[in-house]
Amino acid sequence: MKTLQLVFFCMFSTCLFAQITVTTITSEISGSGGLSLDTEGNLYIGDFGDTLGGPDPDGIPNNILQLDTDLNLSIFATGFTGASGNGFDSNGILFQSDIRDNAIYKIINGVRTFVTSDGIVSPVGIVFDSNDNFYVCNCGNGTIQKVTPAGTSTVFASGSLFACPNGITVDEDDNLYVSNFSNTNIVKITPSGTATTIANTQTGDTNGHLDFDEISRNLYIASYAGQKIYSLNIDDPQIEVLVGTGTRGNTDGNADTATFSTPNGVAVSQTGDSIYINCAVPLSGTTINPQVIRLISGVTLSIEENARKKYHVKTYPSPASNEITIQAILPIHISEVTITIYNLQGKWVKEEAMVSNSDLNSIIPISDLAPGAYLYSVSHKSKQLFNGKFIKK
Repeated sequence: MKTLQLVFFCMFSTCLFAQITVTTITSEISGSGGLSLDTEGNLYIGDFGDTLGGPDPDGIPNNILQLDTDLNLSIFATGFTGASGNGFDSNGILFQSDIRDNAIYKIINGVRTFVTSDGIVSPVGIVFDSNDNFYVCNCGNGTIQKVTPAGTSTVFASGSLFACPNGITVDEDDNLYVSNFSNTNIVKITPSGTATTIANTQTGDTNGHLDFDEISRNLYIASYAGQKIYSLNIDDPQIEVLVGTGTRGNTDGNADTATFSTPNGVAVSQTGDSIYINCAVPLSGTTINPQVIRLISGVTLSIEENARKKYHVKTYPSPASNEITIQAILPIHISEVTITIYNLQGKWVKEEAMVSNSDLNSIIPISDLAPGAYLYSVSHKSKQLFNGKFIKK
């Protein structure tokens, strides 16, 4: 995918044009670790600490912050010495790596709860597969650790491809993708544990975290030293700079002019059109707090055309005032689907559970929505089937 100046989304005769823009959406915070989004669009921000290497010099426990969909900040949990990567299990519980404790914690009712330190060495990224096994990037010894729901901890992948593995994400088939901090490799790991390098960021880059968008099939990768955000389609692994000039800074703007300062965490909205990044306010040296959260908007409003054709999707009328109808032909074994509506900023708006049998013919009331463009996602259990768009007039 080439660097986008303009992206577009067409559904039937209606086209919406949007430019990629980067906007700073918070004041200065202590939040230099990983980022994760929950299903309602709230962002969770780990605080690695104030400097890149060694102990955190201020001696103050670090927090996990929550940024809600109205951009209100609050402390979600505290007590960490180096809150690095994080991720949610299938029950919506946030698990957090602590790089300086060599441990994994989970947060229950706002309280940090120990999970394991078995096989955990300077952990950073963490992600769950479809069976609630979680995988941890061990930066300290160049391995990927697997921990089952029962707590069994084993080395899942290792070898020369890994050099301080930092970010980790997963696709719908439980393939893992890892970004390294100490080299440019982007590594794919199959469910059987076979690891291969599928792409490299530019020479001299060290990489922060990454996240996968199932709609576009893209990985989005934060280049910590390269001061850029990359995109990489997993079906055609050609890596491209999505946004960022390569000059260190925190200048907002479009894809051509925006700059980033040691971007680290990456979290993609469920609609795939928005990406959250944290960046250091200092523009030199190893001091990495305070940080600001940056929002990349208009990344893609594309709906997988083949998926819509596969399911013979129709969405009408659009524009509409009071209700829309979503029709599709689904596989016979899909008996219930969930239709979730988002605004163009990726904020959850409403959700409907529908009985589908082999045909979906759902009428969704929208009179309560404000005028504007909306995206919807149709899913069965945790798997997205297809997506669409409509206009509320």
